[in-house]
Amino acid sequence: MLSIEPIGVVHSPYQAKYDAPRQPDADDRHALATIELFAGRNYEQALADIEGFDRIWVLGWFHRATTWKPRVLVPRGRQKRGVFATRSPHRPNPISLTACTVQRVHGRFVEVASIDLLDQTPVLDLKPYVAYADAFPESRAGWLDDLPTTSYTVAIPTGSSDHVPQDIVQHIIRVLEHDPWPHPYRRIRQISDTVYEIAIRQWRATYTIESTSVDVHAITCLTDR
Repeated sequence: MLSIEPIGVVHSPYQAKYDAPRQPDADDRHALATIELFAGRNYEQALADIEGFDRIWVLGWFHRATTWKPRVLVPRGRQKRGVFATRSPHRPNPISLTACTVQRVHGRFVEVASIDLLDQTPVLDLKPYVAYADAFPESRAGWLDDLPTTSYTVAIPTGSSDHVPQDIVQHIIRVLEHDPWPHPYRRIRQISDTVYEIAIRQWRATYTIESTSVDVHAITCLTDR
């Protein structure tokens, strides 16, 4: 009989799935978060000496992942991969593994940065990151090594996004800079011969692509249509 009980919970600014980075340090989002360990279990003593490490591993539980498939469509790429060859949260056991930076430890709370976990993610364990044992920069990364590395320049006309929440604008730029071509995971579709659309919540942005330049023409809200 296997029994796992969370030791705490993550308090992060990421409420929606699209908010969180795909991987820690994968883009420019390094928001602070707090790991709260539960009271009454002597976790304050268990955290002794953690502050001497620059990074820690946070093992969590993808609490919003309720199903899994043996092959999944990944955000980086257009063909399905075996789930064990991906970082998909939808797994037989939805365990997350994140290396984040330690900012401060106080009592049973650990303040961290560069985390990719949603708010209220259950925490299963904390372990120190040890570079000589945990880092293998020369290792092959399988199918990821074969992905194109093209980056795109995204232009949004002045004033056209004044009515749009800043996090929506930032998400549009971040996704399109990486890969503006149609992809169901990123909610991008082609709506005419030359025009594409990306969807974020109730917002829709239309754009065209010319070589490595992406020109956003309009950002609209479905409730305004």
